[in-house]
Amino acid sequence: MKQRLGDILLARGVVDAMQLQSALAYQRKWGVALGQVVVDQRFCTAEAVLSALAAQSGVGSVDLDAQPLDASLAKWIPCKVAEAHRVVPLRLEGHGPRDTALVVAIAAPASLAALDVVKSVSGKARVVPLLATDAALNRAIGRLYRGEPATPQRRPGMEGFSLPEWDESLPLVMGTSLAELTNMEAPEPSREPFREPSQEHEAGALPLLTPLEPAWMPPVREARLPVREALREQVLVYGWGAEAAAGLVKVLGAEGFTVKVASTGDVCAAGETQVVVAPLPAMEVLAQRLRAQVLVAGKNPERDLPRAQAVHARGFLAAPVDPDLLLRAVRRLSRAADEARLKHAS
Repeated sequence: MKQRLGDILLARGVVDAMQLQSALAYQRKWGVALGQVVVDQRFCTAEAVLSALAAQSGVGSVDLDAQPLDASLAKWIPCKVAEAHRVVPLRLEGHGPRDTALVVAIAAPASLAALDVVKSVSGKARVVPLLATDAALNRAIGRLYRGEPATPQRRPGMEGFSLPEWDESLPLVMGTSLAELTNMEAPEPSREPFREPSQEHEAGALPLLTPLEPAWMPPVREARLPVREALREQVLVYGWGAEAAAGLVKVLGAEGFTVKVASTGDVCAAGETQVVVAPLPAMEVLAQRLRAQVLVAGKNPERDLPRAQAVHARGFLAAPVDPDLLLRAVRRLSRAADEARLKHAS
C-alpha cells in the first residue's frame, strides 16, 4: 500500500504531530491538497513536500531553477500546452529517432492526463516525468517560452507581509463608532449556523469562503460612489501598516492591477467589482458589510476562518502573507468580480 504523504513528512521530521493534525483538519474541511496546506501554513518548504511526493510516487524530482533549459526542445511542447498542463521539456534520452524518450518536468503529483497530452503533441511514445514545484515551473516556462531572466527577480516583500499588531478588544470598542463615522448603519450580527463552503474550487488554489450572509444588505449612498465605475481601482489595500501597505501595492501593481491604499470611506464605497485586501481585525473593527470582494489575512486558520466568514470575506490567507498566494487569491476574486459585472450587465 502506498505510504501516505503525511506519514512520510512526519517520519522525515519535516512536520511534527501537532502540525500534521492541524493540516489534516484543514484539508478535511476545505478539500485543499495536504502538500499545499503544509506549505501555505509554513510548516515546511515546497521542496520538502516535493521530495516526499517523489518518494511516495516513485517518480524522480528536479530542481528546475538549477536546471539548464534547451530552447530547441520548446518545439516538442507548445507554450499553451506547457502552461495549461504545468509541464516543461528538459531533454531527449535514448538512441535513434524511434528510441528517444522526452524527459519533462511536471507539477506534483504527476498527472497521467497531462502526460498523455504531451505524448500526443510531441509524437513521442515515451515521456519520462520528473516532479517540480509549481513556482519553479512558472519560472521555467517564463525562461523557456518568454525569454525571462534565468535568475528570478526577488519581489518586494517576498519574505511575506506581516499583520499589524491589533488589540483583540478593539473591535468591541470601536465597531459602532466607525460605522457611525461612515454614516452607514451597522448590520446586525449574523445568527445563522456555520455552513461548510463549497468544495468546488480550482485545483491547487485557495478555497473561496461562503460568507454568513444575513438577508439584509445595508444601503450605499450613491453620492459616496466614485464618479465612474471604470475609474475605480481594482484592488484596495486597507488596514495595514505603512511598510506592509507599500509592499502590497508594489506586488499587486507589478502584476498589472490598479491598486491604492484605501481610506475607510473608500472601502465602504467600494463596489462588487473591486477587491479589498485587509487584515481580519480591520474588517471586524469596520463592522460594516461591504459590497466589494473581501480578502482577509489572519494568524490562525482554524480559529479565524469562521471570523472571516462572519465579516463576509470571500477569501482567506494565513499571515505572514506570501506574495504568490496573495496574487493567486486576488486573481480569483477579480474573476469573480468580472463575472458579477457581466451578470448585472446582462
